[in-house]
Amino acid sequence: MNHLKLIRRERNQLERQLKTAPNIRVYRRTLAVLEIADGRRVADVARLLRVSHEGVYGWLTAYTRTRDPASLVDGERSGRPSFWTDEAQGVLSDAMEHCPDALGYTAVNWTTALLCEHIGKRIGAKPSEATVRRQLARLDYAWKRPRHILQDARSPRVRRKLSLLRRKVWDLPTGCVKLFEDETDLLLYPPLRAGWFRRGQSAEVPIKGENAKRTVFGTLNIETGHRIFVSRAGACAIDFHALLRQIRQEYGDRKVALLLDRASRHTAATSERLARGLDIKLLWLHRGASTSTRWTGCGTGVRRRSARTGNMPRLIPKRSSSSST
Repeated sequence: MNHLKLIRRERNQLERQLKTAPNIRVYRRTLAVLEIADGRRVADVARLLRVSHEGVYGWLTAYTRTRDPASLVDGERSGRPSFWTDEAQGVLSDAMEHCPDALGYTAVNWTTALLCEHIGKRIGAKPSEATVRRQLARLDYAWKRPRHILQDARSPRVRRKLSLLRRKVWDLPTGCVKLFEDETDLLLYPPLRAGWFRRGQSAEVPIKGENAKRTVFGTLNIETGHRIFVSRAGACAIDFHALLRQIRQEYGDRKVALLLDRASRHTAATSERLARGLDIKLLWLHRGASTSTRWTGCGTGVRRRSARTGNMPRLIPKRSSSSST
């Protein structure tokens, strides 16, 4: 079938469909019929459109059977049967009600890849990650990062903390090194990783008991951003003494004022005696501010800004001439 004759009405219909083809497949089929009607050989048209001869013959047969351009358009197709079944849905819903470690996995949060593996083990066929994400969205789960939850872990307001620090520092002599001091425990908590959690509900990783830990003592120079860190196995007065000696070694003969809370390791008689011997002035924060200088509050924010700009912001502003009189 290398020749095809078209009357004017049929050619106009094909030309109209060529201009309004809904997709490239219909366009190629319509173009092939028109090209053959113009005298081109089937082999040439197949080579031009990069298809097989059999494909072109199939298009011609479909068209000549009805002489209707609609015969070149794809018909309704059922498509591939859905892989997702009620069994897979049940496995996914049940998995999201439990932590992965409760089901024998070495993880604390569900990831898409881990869910695919789990469903594959249960029903014998592993779904794609796109399918699992789609089903999780329908179940109203969102991908977000969790946080550790402990009771009474809220710190005081930042404004109150900075106001207290300013009042303590304003009366220090000119040239005195002003340091914030605090310590933190590095605990072996389960790692926080983003995972699938119910939308609208807090993403939490339960923790309990005490793990092995290291205590990091640190100071922050509020004018230059210089930091000193001392890692110790404990958090007793003798460990605080190591920080005091490191401060004096770092700043030589300069006057040093250390702002810190009234933790027992700081108020111990041996700590105060050593501080006087090293000429380090201890400025005590009131008892309500015992948690106000946590690195997670002041220190973290300052370090982030310093990393972005390369300059350390001044936390203690200079007193104006009107305020000093």
